Amino acid sequence: MTHTATGAPRVALVSVGMGRVQRGFERYFGDLFGVVQGEAAVTLFKSAGPLSVSQRVPVGLRWVTRLVHALPGRWWGRTPYHRDCLAFALCLLPALRSGRFDVIHCIDPPLAAVLARLRQRGLLKTPLLFTEGSVMPPFFYPAADHIHHVGQAARDQALAHGVPAALMSLIPCGVHSHRFVSVDTAARDALRQAHGVAAGCLVVLVVSALKRDHKRVDHLIEEVAGLLSDKTHGELLLWLDGHPEEAEVEALAHSRLGECCRISHVAPQQVQQLYQMADVLVHGALEESFGLGIVEALCCGLPVLVHNCAHFRWLVGADGQTVDMAQPGALAQALRHWLALHPSARPRPDVGRVRSRFDWAMLRPAYAELYRRVVRSVPGR
Repeated sequence: MTHTATGAPRVALVSVGMGRVQRGFERYFGDLFGVVQGEAAVTLFKSAGPLSVSQRVPVGLRWVTRLVHALPGRWWGRTPYHRDCLAFALCLLPALRSGRFDVIHCIDPPLAAVLARLRQRGLLKTPLLFTEGSVMPPFFYPAADHIHHVGQAARDQALAHGVPAALMSLIPCGVHSHRFVSVDTAARDALRQAHGVAAGCLVVLVVSALKRDHKRVDHLIEEVAGLLSDKTHGELLLWLDGHPEEAEVEALAHSRLGECCRISHVAPQQVQQLYQMADVLVHGALEESFGLGIVEALCCGLPVLVHNCAHFRWLVGADGQTVDMAQPGALAQALRHWLALHPSARPRPDVGRVRSRFDWAMLRPAYAELYRRVVRSVPGR
């Protein structure tokens, strides 16, 4: 089946953005690389960053990327991201054709599409595993040997579309839950004091890219502004933390909320402090492929409010609350009701249950078996 001495599958984990950008894709694959090593023999192919025997940058990537971006015509890619993926695939091809790998694992849709075409043309024989992390309609899936879903709703949609169950697997993204822990009242008050937040202030936290499209941060701002206008609450603060992608969002927050809003973009290792001192996390997106920040908040014991749809109901289960984020005023009403409750009466997540579902230590064997399953599924391997 495999060619390693231990029998562990040899996996090429490929990420076009690793080392250059920090999206959810890169964060997830970076964690996966560290977690599954040992269960599988994993080599991470990335665009930049520290190199080792198991972390490599494809030979010639810099120059081929420049060439592909310089060539005219849409055939080379509709966007810079598509062109990056094409250049990455071309530079990967010699390493992937060497016979050193049993599985190619990819999450970037344009990169998976190019690799799938290379397989169809006989230029690549290694099985292709595609992780669907983009809320992609099933008819756009690349022609991979196996589709990996991180959420149940996407898998159900693919089944309804006619994708055979045998060609798909469902394993959620993982978190290192020991990095996200709840704190007692004294530690929480100390954190608030360090951040200049009054002990009795009700903090509504948003951890998200600060943009209108998809993340709908503008909607969250308007909902909290509506809550402020009715004067039925005590001291309230909307804390927005994330990459500032649209200046209009920041301007809206300042104009509508004034001193009742704070905007930050803290380092990843400091985000848990925001979870620990907040009262509730709200997420305005109507759809997500997963939602790592939501799971991290739950691991810290922080209540969450998310959109009422199949994916989020599966993600938070009994540990979170849902509201119709598409309906104007619905979030404000939910917060109004929630904030009226005594702190001891507010629903709290079952941290143990959350960790049993999403901790990397619990998911590691499932990912190792996923690789073995992909290898077994290809005749002659």
